[in-house]
Amino acid sequence: MKAWGKSMVLVIFCGIFLLAEGALAGEFGEVTCTTPDCGYKTSLDIGGRRKLPAVTGYCAKEKKFVRLKLKSHDDYRKPHYCPNDKEPLKPIYRGADISKIPCPKCGNLTLKYQLMLRKD
Repeated sequence: MKAWGKSMVLVIFCGIFLLAEGALAGEFGEVTCTTPDCGYKTSLDIGGRRKLPAVTGYCAKEKKFVRLKLKSHDDYRKPHYCPNDKEPLKPIYRGADISKIPCPKCGNLTLKYQLMLRKD
């Protein structure tokens, strides 16, 4: 029983460590629209990496997702603007935030986000 207990502690520790690492590294996924006949689909990087801070947002005027590189992680929660027209970006801090953004193609609030594993 002692060996089983030690194994469980190790599994729990590794699970917590791996989850924490993913949160610090940002996330990558696929955004799709569930409106019939829309067909909108795109890959999306949310946030940055430990040594490459970035923020992801949605520019309503240009109807597109934008990822901005930051000088520091301290700038992450500050207001950010679309580089082309200086419109405020709606920040995306996690995949669940995607559901609050209208589809760039059809305009409906039917976007879904699926977390993916990075291939790089």
